[in-house]
Amino acid sequence: MKKAVLIFNPSSGRNRERRAERIARCAEIFRAAGVQAELCATTGAGSAIAQARQAADSGADTIIACGGDGTVNECLNGIMQAGSPAALGVIPLGSGNLLATDLRLPLGTEAAARVLLSCKTLTLKPGLIRCQENGKETERYFIVAAGVGADADLMYRTGADVKKRLGMYAYFAEMARMIVHPRLPMFQTEWLDENGEPRAASVSLVMALRTRRFPRLMRFVNVGSSLERNDYRLLLFRTDKIRHFLNYFTSAITGCNWKVGAVELAWTTWFRCTPLKSRDPKEIHTEIDGELLGTLPVEVSVAERTFELLIPG
Repeated sequence: MKKAVLIFNPSSGRNRERRAERIARCAEIFRAAGVQAELCATTGAGSAIAQARQAADSGADTIIACGGDGTVNECLNGIMQAGSPAALGVIPLGSGNLLATDLRLPLGTEAAARVLLSCKTLTLKPGLIRCQENGKETERYFIVAAGVGADADLMYRTGADVKKRLGMYAYFAEMARMIVHPRLPMFQTEWLDENGEPRAASVSLVMALRTRRFPRLMRFVNVGSSLERNDYRLLLFRTDKIRHFLNYFTSAITGCNWKVGAVELAWTTWFRCTPLKSRDPKEIHTEIDGELLGTLPVEVSVAERTFELLIPG
């Protein structure tokens, strides 16, 4: 690491002044180690994509996302768009920090910065998703997860102010309110199994996971996924009943992992989701790395291009 750009959202979080001070101290840690470190504040939703791309094209060999999984995702997409290579590092400052948890990075900002100085790089193929966003097809890369259906709908229903106040626990509060909705909207999904054979089913949720470890209440979840694999652990809910959704969720977060008959696990490198004839495609939402993206139709694959991720040695 010779030249690093630390990208952060100055408007995120409750104590913004303290947050800015912590990021500034991280930059000083890098400078004390001989790294040319620059701070780069985002200017709006999605701006980190262009800022990461510009930083890489201007000679930065490392882009450090200071934030949650959404900031990491934007920085990844900027790196993938750049004409010059740059590694991606993470200083966790979000509500979920799924990638940082999987990498076992310290959640303290200064401790994470010190760890990054001695990190090695892991070459990964990111996920690639195509979906509809505001009536147009959009394409984005992602790292940890992509979800279509019930989990993305949960995010869609959760207000930004509640999420800012409660963090990831806002989703659990909204999940409790979902009990009054006895059925979930269904859609069609097709995927290739681990032998390359085509499969299809009607589902209310399909989630593609790549991380092994999960944060906080989700710490006991274990579905066998791993960043080191260039495929997805696919979670398919072949039911529209909310009780099955809650049953599986309880099974996963307690670590009991009892079998829920309506839930199927599979390995895949590709899947596609399309609406049923009776459904408006705009009713079914999708998310990547914990951030809402668009609606059906959706296609998810593993990208051929690679990027470098900083991981503890």
